[in-house]
Amino acid sequence: MAINNSVFLRQHLLYPVLFLMAASFAIIHFNIDMRLEDYFYALQGHSWAWKNSWVAEALLHKGGRELSIFLGAIVICALCLSLFLKSQSHIRKPLAYLFLAVAGASPLVGLLKASLDISCPWEFGRYGGALSYVDVIQQLHLRNGEGCFPAAHASAGYSWVALYFFGLFFQSRLRWLGLAGALGCGILFGFTQQIRGAHFLSHDLWSLAVCWFYSLSVYLVFSHSYVKNHIRIRMPVNA
Repeated sequence: MAINNSVFLRQHLLYPVLFLMAASFAIIHFNIDMRLEDYFYALQGHSWAWKNSWVAEALLHKGGRELSIFLGAIVICALCLSLFLKSQSHIRKPLAYLFLAVAGASPLVGLLKASLDISCPWEFGRYGGALSYVDVIQQLHLRNGEGCFPAAHASAGYSWVALYFFGLFFQSRLRWLGLAGALGCGILFGFTQQIRGAHFLSHDLWSLAVCWFYSLSVYLVFSHSYVKNHIRIRMPVNA
């Protein structure tokens, strides 16, 4: 029995869109961006004392990026092996999807970040900068920041939400573990940048959104026939 496409799209497109809208509204309405950064800034003695700390800068900032690159290299090696080993030909298509999804998500976030010119927390006067604080919607009109939205570093973790869709090729329950790992890394990388004054919570939320919807889009384009015809509930042989 094939999975209903309308159910798939409702679960993977509609519900995430509704969550994104609700979370964005809550962040703006309750000034969550400002409240969180106020707390982190005050915690560090009204400065960004942890900005260049070894844990935040070397381990979690640079190290997190290098970890994502290393995992990407593993995917490339596995894909290359599948091209030469007939026994691994069945994973060639899923691996190609995973490579395209992960390799494209972070650059897409980076492109948006560079083009939107939205401010980082440390640019605002209340956090040691020169600009008057305004919320992210107003910043979209002003476009006078360094370019910090969406959060590029968090995408080093969030881009791996593609592991969830990779698991869907096999209907593997391990896809949930892959999703949890990607979310955990993205949250950790995003939190690191928040305590450094580099990003607001909303920047990380939209980084996740870009990575999720991009991975979903690639999955639908790359394997539309698989979703329609090949995802099936495996029945016992003697059923």
